[in-house]
Amino acid sequence: MHRERARNLARLRAKGVVTVSQLLEQLPTLSGGLQFFGVDLVGLCDIHRAWPVLVALLPDRTLRARCADVLSRLESRGKATEHFLKIARRELSSPTPDRFWLEAVILGLGAVNDRRTEEVLLEIFERTDLPGWIRGDAGDKLGCGRHVRDRRTKLYRRCRAAALQGVHEDSIDVQFWSMYVIGSLANDYWANQQARSRDFHVAIPKLRRIAKHDHRLAPGYWWPMSAEAVDTLACLETGQRPNPDAGERFKYSGQRGEWARD
Repeated sequence: MHRERARNLARLRAKGVVTVSQLLEQLPTLSGGLQFFGVDLVGLCDIHRAWPVLVALLPDRTLRARCADVLSRLESRGKATEHFLKIARRELSSPTPDRFWLEAVILGLGAVNDRRTEEVLLEIFERTDLPGWIRGDAGDKLGCGRHVRDRRTKLYRRCRAAALQGVHEDSIDVQFWSMYVIGSLANDYWANQQARSRDFHVAIPKLRRIAKHDHRLAPGYWWPMSAEAVDTLACLETGQRPNPDAGERFKYSGQRGEWARD
């Protein structure tokens, strides 16, 4: 990795790019591979004033996800959040939402930090007309949300309903991240076993079947479906994830689950 970065830095110097200002000025016109590196460099070096340049590059689908991810980590994230919320409203109101713009929305919103962000992620997670991988990515972030875990709210009830439905769907992405969301929701009131049983009892038979029989590797770089089901059942029974959790208990050096992105 260090050698590759050194080579790319040398290529930038050969093009006269040696300062931050020069990088931001030339980034839109750099060649493909060098452009990717330039976007990564913005993130690595925390170049906060780069956000308008990255926003301008978002229409390029080949760069969109990478730009969105870097934007979510810059100091000017507030501006970027507003931009991605606007894109989310546009796409979710369309009869044919663009999945790759929604991918950028999920990445660009960064850490879950306000109700509007959680509402957007929840709407994506609920939408059965969207690809499973998009909905799974939304569920991944939704499980970290603070507002969806407030049992007094409609947001919680919608999130719970979507996750309970999701464990029965065909998409492995949706199933996996629905289990994660259920575990996250159950974690928030670990002392109240009666409330957990009431809210999630309908999912327990399905979770037990997955824990016993479904040993497929979940998409991407995750652990078996059965391991996640075991952790989710533990959350429902005790209010806490096992220690060590599934990610620490299961170590694989072989091929990971298929990670479809089309």
